[in-house]
Amino acid sequence: MTYPVTIKLSLISVLLASASPAAVAQTAVEVPGVVIESATLDKPKVAAPRKATVAASAAPVADDAAVKPKRTQQTSTGKAKETAADADAAPAQTAGSNAASGAAAANGVNANGGDAGGVANGVAAEQVGSAVSVITAADIKARQIQYAADALRSLPGVSVTRSGGFGSLTEVRLRGAETRHTLVLIDGIDASESTNGTFDFANLAADDIERIEVLRGGQSGVGGSKAIGGVVSITTKGGKGPLSVAASAEGGSFGTRSVSGRVSGGNDQFWMALSASHLATDGFAIAPNGHMTDPSQITTVGLKGGATLLAGLSLDFSLRHSQKENDYDDIGIPAGGTYYEAIDSQPYNRTGIWMGGAKLTWETLGGALTHVFTGQFNRTNAFDDHRDFSSPSNNLSEREHYGYAATVRLGSPDTIKHSITGSIQKEIEDFTPTASYSDGITRHRENVAAIGEYRAEILNQFYPTVSVRHDQNDTFSDYTTWHAALSVPLRQLGIRPHASVGTAVTLPTMFSQFGYVLSSYRPNPDLKPEQSFGYDAGAELTLLSGRASVDVTYFKADLTDKIKSVYLPPSYIGTSVNDPGQSTREGVEVAGRWLATDALSFGAAYTFLNARDPGGAQEIRRPEHAARFDVNLAFDKGRGNLNVAAVYNGQSRDDAFNAFFQATRLTLDDYWLVNAAASYRVANGVEVFGRVENLLDQKYQEAYGYAAPGVAAYAGLRFKMDAGGKP
Repeated sequence: MTYPVTIKLSLISVLLASASPAAVAQTAVEVPGVVIESATLDKPKVAAPRKATVAASAAPVADDAAVKPKRTQQTSTGKAKETAADADAAPAQTAGSNAASGAAAANGVNANGGDAGGVANGVAAEQVGSAVSVITAADIKARQIQYAADALRSLPGVSVTRSGGFGSLTEVRLRGAETRHTLVLIDGIDASESTNGTFDFANLAADDIERIEVLRGGQSGVGGSKAIGGVVSITTKGGKGPLSVAASAEGGSFGTRSVSGRVSGGNDQFWMALSASHLATDGFAIAPNGHMTDPSQITTVGLKGGATLLAGLSLDFSLRHSQKENDYDDIGIPAGGTYYEAIDSQPYNRTGIWMGGAKLTWETLGGALTHVFTGQFNRTNAFDDHRDFSSPSNNLSEREHYGYAATVRLGSPDTIKHSITGSIQKEIEDFTPTASYSDGITRHRENVAAIGEYRAEILNQFYPTVSVRHDQNDTFSDYTTWHAALSVPLRQLGIRPHASVGTAVTLPTMFSQFGYVLSSYRPNPDLKPEQSFGYDAGAELTLLSGRASVDVTYFKADLTDKIKSVYLPPSYIGTSVNDPGQSTREGVEVAGRWLATDALSFGAAYTFLNARDPGGAQEIRRPEHAARFDVNLAFDKGRGNLNVAAVYNGQSRDDAFNAFFQATRLTLDDYWLVNAAASYRVANGVEVFGRVENLLDQKYQEAYGYAAPGVAAYAGLRFKMDAGGKP
């Protein structure tokens, strides 16, 4: 098969800083590499970078497959002290970047999203053989992103679908896999519901996110169930550094208003951060032929901190609560219509999520042996009220996770370093459906997993990783998954080959296995886990003395035992079954970046995807072609920033159902979404900002039968102050 590999330079947006006219001396600054947490069980401590000057933040932060080793950037030394505290106004990267930089450090955080002055836990991205993209808080700030899903749009291999208004179901798919095939972690905690095995990204606002790692390809060797398409790992902001107070407020189109606040501070002995945000909108009419608006709101409170209990013994914890409420429309066939679509009505959804976790890390033998004990929970309560024709329903999903891991590190820094990790994990899932058409009985299942991982650094040139995982389930047969990856940075040649291969699984959802709807749906306790085998291979090329890079990755994966819904005659009661055929996903991801000047960067990302179901038809809601282009400009000595991003979503397919619920596969038109965002620091610690979304006022549908918002404008104010009055 021939692939239209459009080489895209994905330019990582970055910000540069201010220098006084008198201060023209240039100083070489060593920029630390980006650290990836989600790619391996081994998370050695990495020294956190110093706070960088604003000029250093102009270098791009890693996005796709790899990151360069430490390198030199030119930075202006004038006014460095003044700008460093506010340098997070600069974007660290946009879709498709590959090079490391100090942009994250300029935001007072280390390269893996931890706290300045502390340590990172993970491995350098140039050592990761799997394809990985990184989005930083600086990116989110420069693009003024409200919802986390919008930060993921058109990253290599990523597709996002929102079925309706701002609070409606928002799905993220990786490399053409199903949304239930994406493992979503928030501060290391599995965020998905046990009911349907997915995470609805409408429940996640972006204001408190420090970084997002998107690890593509099967990752069940480490991540377990749901990691067929890959892993989306989200890290919220930490608390180390001087006592800091930050707040923001925003308003705009569709009656949108939002406020957020954050207090944080601490040192290596004790640190803590408390954050809260509220985002509400009157919404728009999601029914294509309707006029009723559909309001939504989401409130989030987070507490995160830690302490050094003894030398080598530390405790980290996080607690997070979010509550989303939204109106939406039921589906029906409009007058003169053929297929079901959203129609004006008043159903209501309320989803409350509590999640938290604690991690105890014990370093022994000078760091040669590390013990990590973890405990986590996720309690998701989804209430739904159709108001007009059916009784309310409530699905309670609960998950507990406990784990122990030990890592031994051996070898010589100059020749071969070995890292061997063993881990045992236990997961408990419960699902309780409550409605007039269900029984209110709690369903329960458990899983115990044993994991082994080997990682090596050979001659500072070859970086192999191999992991094997064995899962014992109380309701399914046991299974074993594995993953292997290799990265070979040939620094003298400016090229880095990388590849990965492995197997992955996704367990049936609790609803498919146990749930039922009276006279409408029956469970299937005999379902088998979905299974996948896949691989990818690519190379990253560094150009223009490190100011540009291009990465091309080919991927292929096969899926068997895919779970699908069927309606059985004569009663046509629905159930779930394993499809006997094979689904295929194949494509090319191209990513790059170019830092044209210290203040100007360009970027782009492109994905070609060929995802087919067992019958050979194109999978729904997965465009064959997707792209993103970005321009970022810092001006007035770094006080101002302008970011323009254009997202292209190619034609995709979706199912439309007639009055007899027979599906017809239709084509959804392609579309462009152009957003422009600008900000300006009017005083130390005070910044005004504004943006326009869907600048071209495109009329489009992400899912058949649901309208999308038109052109919209927003504006707001940010405030930040550290102890001692420093902005």
